[in-house]
Amino acid sequence: MTAKTNLIVLLLFFAGGILWAQHNNPSDGFVANYMTNAKEFAALYTGKAETPYYVTFTNHPYFEQDNYVSGTICYNRVVYQNVLMRLDLYRDEITVISPDKPYRVVLNNEKFNYAVINGATIIKSDDEKKSKTKFHILLHSGTYPVVKQYNLIIREESSSLDRVVRRSFLIYQQYAILIDGKPYMVKNKNSILKLFPDRKKELNEYAKQHKLDFYKRTEQSIISMVDHYETLTNSTQKTQIYADSRR
Repeated sequence: MTAKTNLIVLLLFFAGGILWAQHNNPSDGFVANYMTNAKEFAALYTGKAETPYYVTFTNHPYFEQDNYVSGTICYNRVVYQNVLMRLDLYRDEITVISPDKPYRVVLNNEKFNYAVINGATIIKSDDEKKSKTKFHILLHSGTYPVVKQYNLIIREESSSLDRVVRRSFLIYQQYAILIDGKPYMVKNKNSILKLFPDRKKELNEYAKQHKLDFYKRTEQSIISMVDHYETLTNSTQKTQIYADSRR
């Protein structure tokens, strides 16, 4: 029997074994489903394993909840749906669970495009100074996207009575406007006006007329002001295009 014949026999035997297992194994549905998912999502499950936190914290560093949530992710320009994942805000990492579930894989941030978890859209920007990727929650999509980001630090408190060190994550929220993909932190009207000085007068009037409150309603006020600036500049661009077409 030639080597080629041996190979054909071996392949037929292997295929027959798989078919037999699918018809006789009680877990055949799980196996078939896993093989399908592993093949389709293979690119997601090639990376380093998630490093667990080896100390105990009183809270967690993950976006919204510490358990994995099914969502949609665009990775290396390919969209995957129904992926179990979570965002670690302290490490700026997104991890996914492979179909057989024991493996938690950290995604390559360079290949990450966007994700949708619990209705929230997650995007990224790159901090050139720190050579680090920062994840943001997209609040307003437009010419100048408005995002929310989280900065976490670890706090340690010790008790002289029980000599126990309690650790927790202090979570700070910040808002930013993306201009050419770079985040610029904003927290009030003046910080926005510095980014858009060409419409300072109109924006001031708009904030006053609509009683924008950057202290109590920070998120809504920032979004409203940026949206109005986009409306003003888009109107100017359209007027200029029309004027050019009349020449």
